[in-house]
Amino acid sequence: MSRLSLVLTLALTVLFGCGQIITISMPGGGTGYGKGGLPRGYERFLSPAPYNFRNSVPGEPVRAGEVAERYELREGDCVEPDCTNGRLRAEIRETVKAPTAHVGQNIWYGWSFYNESIGAVTRDQSVGTVIGQWKLGGDTPTVFRIVQSYKGELDWANCDPTLCNREGTETEDVVAELEYMRVASNWGPKQNNGDICRLFSMAEQRGKWVDIVINTNFAADNDGYLRIWVNGVLRCNYFGRMVAASPFAMNNQPISHRRGIFASYTKPFRQNHPDAIIPSMVVYYDEFRSGDTRVDVDPAGRLSNGFPPKD
Repeated sequence: MSRLSLVLTLALTVLFGCGQIITISMPGGGTGYGKGGLPRGYERFLSPAPYNFRNSVPGEPVRAGEVAERYELREGDCVEPDCTNGRLRAEIRETVKAPTAHVGQNIWYGWSFYNESIGAVTRDQSVGTVIGQWKLGGDTPTVFRIVQSYKGELDWANCDPTLCNREGTETEDVVAELEYMRVASNWGPKQNNGDICRLFSMAEQRGKWVDIVINTNFAADNDGYLRIWVNGVLRCNYFGRMVAASPFAMNNQPISHRRGIFASYTKPFRQNHPDAIIPSMVVYYDEFRSGDTRVDVDPAGRLSNGFPPKD
């Protein structure tokens, strides 16, 4: 891919109305990338600043090939309804016409994640940082998301062992969360409020590429499952419902994927630091794929077997 395609000659287009979307036209894109340098089938979502999403430039982190996706979130990066609800966002999402996942169907995801600037947080520093989520349409809760918890928030020792994977260390603050099940089934402390697996430490993995592989069936019955490997090690092995609704009504419903940086709950920070600004955050995604098998998506496996990178 030509490096000239990565020059940020940005034209901002704001689309107002229900389901407000912010889009930016950006030259570039190779295999897997479409209009505006975005991955094919994705659009910018409620992310107003040009720097919220762009492709990497020479000298910035890349897992493989020439280009990675760069996300940056700063204080004030919101449009309605996020601003009123205390949320900030630098995120892209699958379009309505291009969902890869459906309720009741098996699917694999794999990608490499790089944290450039996010450290560990206490409760008063937390902004509910989400680095990936999967949602049904409308106002339903997020089915599954990857979120940073804060020190002391979760009680792994007393979480129901049939639901939670208790393995891990207290510093591992990036967790898998089943938000839909938490809300619909009234999961509380015994279910760790829906946070079922520790994945890795944001601070300890800072400045490193982390390979993540997910195999799931977002089922509305007990045929559901969620398995997550981090750097080749199985860290989550959940079996059970992913969607707390009627299987008859929900089967084959599309589920949209989102990635980037989403500050989902800034209230504790605002209350404890009324005169401070939320620190800027920068992360990178690379080699993101979905598919039918692990071979289709596993970054390390594909590279070791000589498959081409996703530029």
